[in-house]
Amino acid sequence: MSEPRTLSMLPWQATLTEFNRKAGEVGSDGACCAFVVDASIPRAARGGYASLVMAYSRADEPVCVLDDGAALVLVREGGITSGKALAERVLVQMRRLGLDLTLTAGIALIGDDPSQAVTAARAAAASVAAGQVGTQA
Repeated sequence: MSEPRTLSMLPWQATLTEFNRKAGEVGSDGACCAFVVDASIPRAARGGYASLVMAYSRADEPVCVLDDGAALVLVREGGITSGKALAERVLVQMRRLGLDLTLTAGIALIGDDPSQAVTAARAAAASVAAGQVGTQA
C-alpha cells in the first residue's frame, strides 16, 4: 500500500509507517480500530469517510488513511473496550448523516506486531454487517 496524504490535511493524519511506529510504542493496552467503507461507495468518495472518521476521533488518536479509503485509528489505552467506544462514537455520528450503513468497524489489540493488528482489525470489520462493530476473535 502506498501512503497518501492527499485525502485529508488534518494535522494528526499519519502514514502507515508512522501509524505502525506509534502503535509499536503503545503498550499491550493499545488497539487498532479500522473503519472500512462498503465496496459500493465509489473510491473517489471514500476520502470523505476518512475525513469524517478523523473529525470524530480525538486529536491524540493518530489516524491513517489507506489507499482504499479505510481509516485506521490508534487507541492508545483501554484496549478493545476503548476501541469499541471509539467505533460506536464514530458510527453514531455517521448514523446522523445517514452513512452508517455503508461503513463497518473492527477492533484488534496491538500486541507485538502492529501490522498484524491492522490486518486483524480489518478482518473484524469485514466479519460484521454494515453499521456494526466487530472485534478480534
